[in-house]
Amino acid sequence: MLRNLGSIKSMNKNYVIVLSFSLFLTACGQKKEDKEAIIRPVKTAIVESRSEIKKDFSGIVEAVDYVKLAFRVSGQIINLPVIEGEKVKKGQLIAAIDPRDIALQYAADKSAYETAAAQVERNKRLLARQAISLQEYEISLSNYQKAKSAFELSSNNMRDTKLTAPFDGSIETRLVENYQRVNSGEGIVQLVNTKKLRIKFTIPDAYLYLLRSNDQKFQVEFDTYRGQAFNAKLEEYLDISTDGTGIPVTITIDDPAFNRALYDVKPGFTCSIRFSANVGPFLEESMTVVPLSAIFGESNGKKMYVWVLNGNQVNRREVSVMSPTGEAQAFITKGLKAGEKVIIAGVNQLVEGETVKIVN
Repeated sequence: MLRNLGSIKSMNKNYVIVLSFSLFLTACGQKKEDKEAIIRPVKTAIVESRSEIKKDFSGIVEAVDYVKLAFRVSGQIINLPVIEGEKVKKGQLIAAIDPRDIALQYAADKSAYETAAAQVERNKRLLARQAISLQEYEISLSNYQKAKSAFELSSNNMRDTKLTAPFDGSIETRLVENYQRVNSGEGIVQLVNTKKLRIKFTIPDAYLYLLRSNDQKFQVEFDTYRGQAFNAKLEEYLDISTDGTGIPVTITIDDPAFNRALYDVKPGFTCSIRFSANVGPFLEESMTVVPLSAIFGESNGKKMYVWVLNGNQVNRREVSVMSPTGEAQAFITKGLKAGEKVIIAGVNQLVEGETVKIVN
């Protein structure tokens, strides 16, 4: 009986030892798994040094020469040979009004002018012989000046019965019909110079300094001709926003590849504008650039941070963000150096000093 009790105690002791050893192995295995579980895979990007900012804007095409043509005299249109969309040359007839009423006045004013001119010449000879007084001569001279002014006005009116194109262009809109009576100053057609185009767009006031950069580049892509970008140059801009909507900017296409025979761009076309500027001269220190996905901040948004890779661990570092570059990247003015590595994925799950594994 005692022998059996001893055997049982021995078996229990052995069982406890085996169980304890098994638990020890299990615990070690669990610790190993936990240790492996905290090694988070991450993607990184190398911090670059750059001072070029790129921004995208939307613009609209306008004609440099754009005018509404009108007669200076009233009358009935008797000839309107142009149609909408027609290309015309400088000096080409656009419209004509009935000149008969004006011609009658022209003839009368011409006759009065010739008579007054002859009278002045006659009185000049009479005055030289003292056959008339100086006052009589001056009266005839005054009548001559009045007749001359009336004749010149009639001559201009006769000339103005024909409306011609002041420059090469296209008839955008015909505003009246043939045989319609029109008043002086009433629009007849709208003429545009489609060879000289400009593009207008607006940028926020905060980007005014970009326009003052010496190294600027503009590229224009018309919505009608996607996939083809053309170089452009800055024409003018306002220093201030006049109505609070931004800075108006005007650019023109400056690219040999812009063949008007292939790209029939017209006023009213919309386009995308890629604007780049080197802001290095405006900065006291060189800037670095990182992907936007690398930047995170506090809930109040007052401070911005990135995770910097040191060996296989991450450290949070505060940075000063200037602005986006226009390419899903941001300029950093303080906190980073070129060549450092930052985490660009899963930044909100990391903790200070955490061990990570690069999986780029």
